[in-house]
Amino acid sequence: MSINIQTAHKVKINIPFGELKDHVSWCEANLVGDWKFMEDHNADFPYNNYVFCFDLERDYIAYTMWKK
Repeated sequence: MSINIQTAHKVKINIPFGELKDHVSWCEANLVGDWKFMEDHNADFPYNNYVFCFDLERDYIAYTMWKK
């Protein structure tokens, strides 16, 4: 996971308490490009909302399909 990447693809997602580790572990195991996540402070409800950012379209699509 890289913090200083230019991201072309973003996913806003609400992750229930205690499940963020599952998302991070999946990304570490399955993505090939750079990615990062951060809290979404612009959400109506500021808790458990995250933005996942992906450098590659392939990773963006894989993540969005996995989380469904």
